[in-house]
Amino acid sequence: MSNTRVQLEIGALADLEIATLRNHWLRYYGTMAPKHMSRELMVQAIAYRIEEEALGGLSVLSRNKLRRSDTPLRAAPGRVDRTIKSGTLFIREWQGRTIEVIANEKGGYLYRGRTYKSLSTIARAVTGTRWSGPAFFGLKEEKPRGAR
Repeated sequence: MSNTRVQLEIGALADLEIATLRNHWLRYYGTMAPKHMSRELMVQAIAYRIEEEALGGLSVLSRNKLRRSDTPLRAAPGRVDRTIKSGTLFIREWQGRTIEVIANEKGGYLYRGRTYKSLSTIARAVTGTRWSGPAFFGLKEEKPRGAR
């Protein structure tokens, strides 16, 4: 696909109905779109996949950075093992900004060109307050207030 065609396809996303965007999400990600994902974030994530398919994805430099960290992911005792695969892309909107984090194969996370040991340290860097990284990035199910 030519760069012009990629640009046209991405540009057309802004005019699509949410139902059509959800169909694009299914096509590019192979799953249903998250229920509460904003339209803007969905457009950005689909645009990323269109570019990735057309232009080849991450650069060699980025892939090498992902391979360098040496901390394996392990579940805490008594918890469900939610091992995160290398290359997993976490996307979160926060106060009008889009936060993108990529998991590397050694258990670290790449955010804005820097490797972090945990999602919580990234959440703290983004918000300026203590956050559970898995909660910030939507990996934990919320419990009702009285169920804790």
